[in-house]
Amino acid sequence: MEYVSLLPPEIKQRRLEEKRQGRLIKIAVIALAVVLAVYVFLLASTLLTRSTLNSLQEERQQLEDQAAELEEYANLYNEMSEAEDRLNRAMGNVPDWDQLLRDLGMALNPEGALTELDISYQADNNADGEEDENEESGSFDMRGWSYSHGNVADIIERVQRLEQLNNVRFRVSSETTINNRQAVQFTVDATLVPGPVFFDPEEDS
Repeated sequence: MEYVSLLPPEIKQRRLEEKRQGRLIKIAVIALAVVLAVYVFLLASTLLTRSTLNSLQEERQQLEDQAAELEEYANLYNEMSEAEDRLNRAMGNVPDWDQLLRDLGMALNPEGALTELDISYQADNNADGEEDENEESGSFDMRGWSYSHGNVADIIERVQRLEQLNNVRFRVSSETTINNRQAVQFTVDATLVPGPVFFDPEEDS
């Protein structure tokens, strides 16, 4: 069974135009929605990128501030190191006199007696003006006596063990009389071993 449209051609044409316009409107709305979605996406991405950039700039500023503080500490450390070096060069590797005299007293007692002691020390500097720790530049001359050769031998053995002395040489003189008793005079020559640096950061820390 066939249907025959009795509408005039003008109305048919108008309805076709309305359908075509409806399709165009739908397409336009869809395109507008796509454009709007893309715009929203780009706007969100821009805001996120800007926020990330601001965060990175803040972190960079913090790192620059920390680097400036560390540079100040580094400069202060360098100044302290230079001051320590100047102090060590000025003071030199002076031997520990207190320890040397205490050890010497222990080496002499109880058999010996000290009659003369001459000690001198001069720091030797290298070409750069710094002291050479390997150079021995001190002299040690000691004279004393004891009542027997055996006592002198004991004293010699103890003095030879002193860490502050090197190249120890002994000369025993002839016997003499001291306090109405026979005694043996002896002489000790040696070189002084340089002491530790005046300022050691590791020990002081």
